[in-house]
Amino acid sequence: MAKTADTDQPVGTIGTVEQRSYDFVPLSERHGKPRHLFSVWFGENIQILAVVTGSLGVVLGLGLMWTLVAIVVGNLVGALFMAFHSAQGPKLGLPQMIQSRAQFGYHGGLLPTVIALFMYLVYGAAGIVPCGQALQAVFGGSLDLWIVVCTIPMVGLAIFGYNQVHRAMRIQTVIFVVLFAVLGIWLLVHGIPAPRLHAGHFVWGAFLGAVSAYAVWQISYAPYVSDYSRYLPPDRTKHAFGYTYSGTIVGTIIPMAIGAGLAALYPSLGTIGAIHQLTGGLLTFLIGISIVMPNSFNIYGGIITTLTIGTNFKEFTSTARLRIVVGLVIGALMLVAAIVGAGNFVNNLYNYLLILLYFLIPWTAINLTDFYLVRRGQYRTEDFFEKNGPYGLWNWTGLGVYIITFLIEIPFMSTPHFTGFIAKALDGGDITWIVGTVVAVPLYYFLDRARLRRERVLT
Repeated sequence: MAKTADTDQPVGTIGTVEQRSYDFVPLSERHGKPRHLFSVWFGENIQILAVVTGSLGVVLGLGLMWTLVAIVVGNLVGALFMAFHSAQGPKLGLPQMIQSRAQFGYHGGLLPTVIALFMYLVYGAAGIVPCGQALQAVFGGSLDLWIVVCTIPMVGLAIFGYNQVHRAMRIQTVIFVVLFAVLGIWLLVHGIPAPRLHAGHFVWGAFLGAVSAYAVWQISYAPYVSDYSRYLPPDRTKHAFGYTYSGTIVGTIIPMAIGAGLAALYPSLGTIGAIHQLTGGLLTFLIGISIVMPNSFNIYGGIITTLTIGTNFKEFTSTARLRIVVGLVIGALMLVAAIVGAGNFVNNLYNYLLILLYFLIPWTAINLTDFYLVRRGQYRTEDFFEKNGPYGLWNWTGLGVYIITFLIEIPFMSTPHFTGFIAKALDGGDITWIVGTVVAVPLYYFLDRARLRRERVLT
């Protein structure tokens, strides 16, 4: 297919459905520029769900000032993980989760891949809810109906795929940076009364919990990022990290800071209610629908991951028709989950972010260690698709490190239903993501290098 490397897509693909999913992107189809990743990740984050997440520190009783500190610290650190994953895409030409076969084996890679699919479904459902709430706040009517209305364009964009998603994120960046700037200025001009500005107080447990929640916002993108850089030419890998990191940091801190301010100003209204109270219907509607294009990432990732899982049981060719069917199914599942979970949205989101963190940290630490420290980016594409290839069906080193890391994390976990004894000693503070990384990286590095030496794979 004819194409130009400096445009967004191969010539002749405008308006067509992407055919590739789990499979390798050949060099003849590589296109685009690394700088487009800035708008992808800025646009993905400049949305209502980031505003909701930004309120968590205030909700936990931390107060506005310390919540803003937690937002900055959590995002700066958490974004390192996802940006390093982004640089894998141009090098390998593969979506993110199928790369797990190199660390866990052909079938062993199902463990993190199934976890990622569950993450897409729940995160996608969480993203639909505030959109429906915003439309209900402005137009009235049934929340369930507005949730359905919000879901339809998300499914459509995900089905059309990579090129249309990149284009949509550039539109998202232009439109919503203006709208969020208006919302931020409106909040500053209105001001926050002194009693509410200084409400709350610093508690280590709340601060660590908030930092963890904001860090996992970024870390939770780790299973996504190669999906949106894998069409870039390999010689453009160099800048993928920087554009991804800067885009996601700037695009996230702005709406999260606004969310914290809104929570301090209207602590009893919730995010959508606070925006409506402050600005009225029009801006509430526009900010509410800011999630529509970004939330398509969850459906897009769900499509790729579902088809990746399917190849473990039956070989098949990825087609446009197949991704349409799978996209509709994924969208329907998210829709049902959104309707069921809409009642206690903020608490559900916080609890989900923490639980997600516990499962994601071992995987991302192992994957990045294998790519950057053990194999140093040297992989053979065909090996990812061979059941009896060099990765084997089960890589017990990777699986063992994953399980050991998860077990070590347990005493550091802090959730409404379970608090480990170390977390209790930290006033409920959650440093699981730090512990998981510190354990998994060296453990996998030394054990897998030893395994590869025994198999005479590592030179």
